[in-house]
Amino acid sequence: MITVQAAAQRELRSDEVLVFDWHHVAICCAGAGETSLRAAPGTSIAGSSTYRLLPGDPVAPVYAHRQAYPHLVDRDVTIDARRLFGRRQFRSNLPSDFGLRASLGRLPAQPSSPTPRGGVR
Repeated sequence: MITVQAAAQRELRSDEVLVFDWHHVAICCAGAGETSLRAAPGTSIAGSSTYRLLPGDPVAPVYAHRQAYPHLVDRDVTIDARRLFGRRQFRSNLPSDFGLRASLGRLPAQPSSPTPRGGVR
């Protein structure tokens, strides 16, 4: 279940959704990748076959790239936001190397609090 904290909901514009993207990395495993978190226009994401809606609060929808979706759908993820030098940063409680660990089958136990690393403006 995805939980979007009040601070992150305030930082989202009315036409935006949160998106976990998947970035391929060049290592031994063809499917290996890394995740990032960003805000995107809801109209371009909701109609795309590349992204899938994650279960969570419908007030602040969160989508995941189809390659990140299987790694995120059954996890409890908390998303928070803050402003740094006037720019908004969204962050989650996932480890900074979540995608690589997921690709290699080495995910840690459920994390409990947001970490400052791994978020994207």
